[in-house]
Amino acid sequence: MIFRFTVDGVNDSVSLTAEPVMLRPKSDHPQQAISIRISPNRSVLYVPLDRVTELLTGIRSIVGQAQN
Repeated sequence: MIFRFTVDGVNDSVSLTAEPVMLRPKSDHPQQAISIRISPNRSVLYVPLDRVTELLTGIRSIVGQAQN
């Protein structure tokens, strides 16, 4: 499953694509993660599954601050 989110700007659009990946799949300790690719600059953030809740909680906190 892949999740895509796009924001259209005045000059161009920016998109975020998230999908499950396996980090170090051939090692003794492979790790499931989510890759988050941000376009157009193609930056990638790998978030281990055990840290996804922490990431989302932090984003929700920033949203709450922005709404005040």
